[in-house]
Formats: sequence, C-alpha cells, structure tokens
Amino acid sequence: MFQFEAIAPSGAKARIQIQALDWGQSGPVRFECDDDALAVLLLSECRCDAVGYFNLLAGSKPLYVEQWLEYLKESGKLESVTLSHPTPDNAGYLALAGLDDEQFAGLLTTLYKVAGFNRLQINRYLKHRGNPAMLATRYDKEELERYRLLNEVILTLLRRRTHLSSDT
Repeated sequence: MFQFEAIAPSGAKARIQIQALDWGQSGPVRFECDDDALAVLLLSECRCDAVGYFNLLAGSKPLYVEQWLEYLKESGKLESVTLSHPTPDNAGYLALAGLDDEQFAGLLTTLYKVAGFNRLQINRYLKHRGNPAMLATRYDKEELERYRLLNEVILTLLRRRTHLSSDT
C-alpha cells in the first residue's frame, strides 16, 4: 500500500491511498479530502511524465500519483507532500488496508501458504518495493511476477468483498 498526504497552503489536507504492491502496478484508490477546492485541484487534469493525463480515482499507479503531486508542489499549489509505505508490521495495517475482517485475514493466511510465501518474505519485499534498484538486484523476473500475481489475487478478493458487501 502507498499512502500520500498532501497539504495545501491554506492548511487543507488530502490523503490518497493506493492498494498496490509496487510503484508500477495499478491498484484501487481511496481518496479523502477536507476541502472542496483542494479536492478539485487534486482530481482535475491529473498528469505525469509517464502517460500524460490519467484518472486518479479509477485506479492508478503510485508512480503517476507521485509525479502529479510533486508537480503541484513545485508549482506552489501544495505546501507539502509526504509518502508512507505502511507494511503488515505496522499496528493497524489490516484495518488501513481494508483487510481487518477475521474471515478475510484467515483467507490471506491460507493463500500465503498455498502460494509458498511466509510473512518474512512478504515483509522483506514490501520494505524493498520503494527502491526499484534494490528490486532489480535482489529479485529475478519470475520472483517479481510471483509477488505481482499475489497482489492481483488480493486485489481481486478485496474487489469481490466490496462488491458482496454493497449487494447486501
């Protein structure tokens, strides 16, 4: 998960959370903002060097969001931008990631076992994911793909759970 916090010169705050395993992978976005003007600024004509214009709320890559927020900061429209990478070691991580359901946590544990992951491997990968050079030297292509597939399964489960809870 990637969590960005943006603060406007007026003091207004916004939080953008992307459920993605690494910088180049799209994931669902959660957006919170305490000011309409800041929300409009952050959500209008989002652009980055990698792809030009993109839709932030439709699901985005952390790389795109980081470039967009840095552009806004450099142009003086934002006072500060911070990024954090909460990991499963952090207290409250499951609730923050939307995984705090006991049944879902049990399913994740089973999934890790079936896929041959242990918590140490996952935590180590999550610590290194913010450093592309480290990922390139520490993990081969097949191993990176394995982690990305795990992320896709988790995102699919999250979408399915959200879909089921909205039907009831």
